[in-house]
Amino acid sequence: MLTSWILALSLAATPWNHPGYDAGDSHYNPAESVINEGSVRNLAATWSVRLRDIEESCSGFSAPLLTGGRVIVTDKRGISSYDATNGRPAWRFDWDFPDDNGTPVLAVSDRLLIAANGDCNSMSDPDGQLTAIDPATGATRWKLETDIPIHSVVVDNGVIVISGWSPSDEDVVIAHRASDGTELWREPGWSSAGVALNGAVLMRKTDGSGQPDGGTSAIGVTRGELRWSRLENWTAQAAFGNRFYVTDRRGDLLAVDGTDGAVTWTAAGKASTLVATDGRRVYRSSGRHVEALDARNGRVRWATPLGVEARQPVRAGGLLYAGGTVLTASRGIAAGPMFGGHVIVAGGALYRVDRGTLTAYAPRP
Repeated sequence: MLTSWILALSLAATPWNHPGYDAGDSHYNPAESVINEGSVRNLAATWSVRLRDIEESCSGFSAPLLTGGRVIVTDKRGISSYDATNGRPAWRFDWDFPDDNGTPVLAVSDRLLIAANGDCNSMSDPDGQLTAIDPATGATRWKLETDIPIHSVVVDNGVIVISGWSPSDEDVVIAHRASDGTELWREPGWSSAGVALNGAVLMRKTDGSGQPDGGTSAIGVTRGELRWSRLENWTAQAAFGNRFYVTDRRGDLLAVDGTDGAVTWTAAGKASTLVATDGRRVYRSSGRHVEALDARNGRVRWATPLGVEARQPVRAGGLLYAGGTVLTASRGIAAGPMFGGHVIVAGGALYRVDRGTLTAYAPRP
């Protein structure tokens, strides 16, 4: 009983509130200490549940969140919440039409679970929607439809920033207040990625139809004010400390100062959409390999073949999870078993969604 009480306190204190742990999409949990190089080989499944599945659905399975002692995850019917200590169902949220609702991006802000997704059946004029759900009960607090499909979303400082376009809709970036959905500002002719740093997002100029056509600007999420601009057209992949990590049209990965947009270093040919960072190293997955770049200069510190298709890197407890064998973050050498699927590590537990099953793992006593 005492062990369960301590674990519940730990889970409540160490959330994973965004798809990439934080608004910077760093996929780095600095608070994890229980699962490390000394304990990862001793992990055992503590509970497992089969996620809801139906044949006619446009929604699917994605990485879970951990908040308030609950694991929240998408499924084919909508969204489900489970007790993090034992896997018991807490609540379920259902789409009105599962065959016309895409898999949502989830994030927690202002004691609300924000779900951002869109419809699936319109090719010429698709729409999006934002739904705010009480993470304790599953009750809907507010909901609004957007006149654009939502291609990217980030939640930061109590603001939801979405971006999207379609054959019938020009590129636009729109900010909504998370507490009630009120629109705060919009910028037509721009797009953004799901990354924020120090209360700002990077927007890139487009031709209105998704194609780069100009430079990049850092915009404050609350008021939409301009902080700085650069002529290069960048897409943010992750952020940590005071740096954005971005990719460009040449296929390079760059470190950019979040204060003024100055380029700190460029790693030629290292562009990837699967990036994580802990401030010391930048981890990138590509093909069947994962590698670490020195965050000071972009030089490769180590590169490791996984033998399987590499997934989104996740960094926690001195370890790196990228779809294959668990690696040490510092050297890229094997440290533990293989974990495929979508993985998060928080509160002394590892949660994995793989082929429609959610499983929790913890070190054996």
